[in-house]
Amino acid sequence: MKKFLLIIVAFTAMIFASCNKENDANDKEKEVIEKILARYGDTCFVEHNGIYLYIMEEGDKEYGNSDVVKMIYTGQSLQDNNTFAKNDTMKFFYGKPGLISGFQRALPYIKRNSKGQLLIPYQYGYGSRRVGTIEPYSTLLFTYEMQ
Repeated sequence: MKKFLLIIVAFTAMIFASCNKENDANDKEKEVIEKILARYGDTCFVEHNGIYLYIMEEGDKEYGNSDVVKMIYTGQSLQDNNTFAKNDTMKFFYGKPGLISGFQRALPYIKRNSKGQLLIPYQYGYGSRRVGTIEPYSTLLFTYEMQ
């Protein structure tokens, strides 16, 4: 019986600790996003499906499901100002999974030959896991050029 109670107490403590981390991450993320939106003004970044998109140069053509997308991007984690990708080139088929959900949510609003920035809350990035040098609960800012 004592083992059972210990297991329940330990499990409850783990859940409570996890919730506290997520609540702290949500609070910090809200501050980070508010700072970015204030820096650029409220007309630059537009919220679409939970992500924020700033189109600096409008493109000329929408992508179709079979199109190959080529993108040059720089990625930065805003919680610690870590630039984890700089001028990387990525190619992928439009509409195919494999991108973080923040990019998948943004693609319908991005046209070929456009330039801009994409602000992705951690829930649509890498979530609570560490990926390479990207810390858990990181809000991501991508500067992109579509080709």
